[in-house]
Amino acid sequence: MQSLFFAHIGLAYVSLALLLTRGVLSARMIDWRQYKTLRIAPHLIDTLLLASGLIIFFYFGFSFSETWILSKLLFLVLYIVFSAKAFKKGQQFSLKHFLLAVVSFMLMMLVATMH
Repeated sequence: MQSLFFAHIGLAYVSLALLLTRGVLSARMIDWRQYKTLRIAPHLIDTLLLASGLIIFFYFGFSFSETWILSKLLFLVLYIVFSAKAFKKGQQFSLKHFLLAVVSFMLMMLVATMH
């Protein structure tokens, strides 16, 4: 179980790196969608990150009544919404939504490490 926990942490950092990479490329007006890895990897990594988080959640018997879990879920939803708005295909890149996505992600990581 310890290796799954460390994998979850590693996946979080990879996910953040991919988010930052796509944001920097978008801000420089480089179409990151031309790179197959940047189109597929974020979905794959985030799916594995969510799956490992759920396994850890149920293995340790956490409850949704725990404040830190609810906070983490709120920041996850905000991250998804802001990322979708920042990188919406066919629309101009939104730096404001990108920065809100990064802040949401960082707050999610902060809550996870401080509980």
